[in-house]
Amino acid sequence: MQTIIKKGEWKYSGNTYLPILLVEQDWDRFYEQGYRHVLSHINKKGLEYYLHFGRYFINESGYISSDSSSKPFLSIEEAMDFAQRNIEILNWIPEENN
Repeated sequence: MQTIIKKGEWKYSGNTYLPILLVEQDWDRFYEQGYRHVLSHINKKGLEYYLHFGRYFINESGYISSDSSSKPFLSIEEAMDFAQRNIEILNWIPEENN
């Protein structure tokens, strides 16, 4: 299961701003023998976090598909820190508007 935690926009180029999402993801969606090598990326609650960049849509199963996504993070704080350090201009939408 995927849940959008935070929405915003980031400066892509010039005057172009694109969407950014912080997404919480349940490991169960990926449980297969072939994924055992990524178990180190999952926190104790069985969750991981991703940043999704650019245009996106939510498919019929409720999963997000976007232009690009980040590596997995173990916490919201880790993902937010990465975004703040690596994106020149980043504007998160206030919580009440998400």
